[in-house]
Amino acid sequence: MSTQQPSSRSHAPADPNRSWIQQTDAAPPSTSQPPRPPVPPPNPQLQPSPTDGQQSPTRQPTIVDAMQTIKPSDFLTFHQAPCARTGLLTGIGAGAAVGALRWILGLPVPRAANWAVGTGVLGAIGQYEYCQFRRHQEREKVKRVVEVYAAKQAREKKEKEEQERREREKALAKEREEAEKRRRWWRFW
Repeated sequence: MSTQQPSSRSHAPADPNRSWIQQTDAAPPSTSQPPRPPVPPPNPQLQPSPTDGQQSPTRQPTIVDAMQTIKPSDFLTFHQAPCARTGLLTGIGAGAAVGALRWILGLPVPRAANWAVGTGVLGAIGQYEYCQFRRHQEREKVKRVVEVYAAKQAREKKEKEEQERREREKALAKEREEAEKRRRWWRFW
């Protein structure tokens, strides 16, 4: 069960393949857009070579393959990804603090700026990964809670059915007993 972050906006994502990217309020979705082009065929570089004598498994994607998947619109919407905001803010704060501290301690401005940028990038990456780790843990907890709740519901349903069955048996036994009493009320012996 996937637990994606709920959308806080009421319109569709900018890119259906990346549900965490939302369209901005400045550009509402247009209903007169032309139909989307068909999906391109799979990358021939990732397919096994027919010249091989044996069928080799699909090769691992390279950095070039990853770079080809980046679209210009990704640079305009990356801040909307979960955890990106906290990562960026942490990186900016850490970079500014370390850069200012290095400059106060006597480093020339260009070197202090290098320290600031490096610390900012590392701080942003670290906070982003930590946030993703916490989100993963939270999803696992929710998954466990759902499983426990479902098991509890099934157990309660089974107990309720058992209770109803016992009550029906008692009612049937009582009816039989009353019928037996009515049938022999006239007998003296």
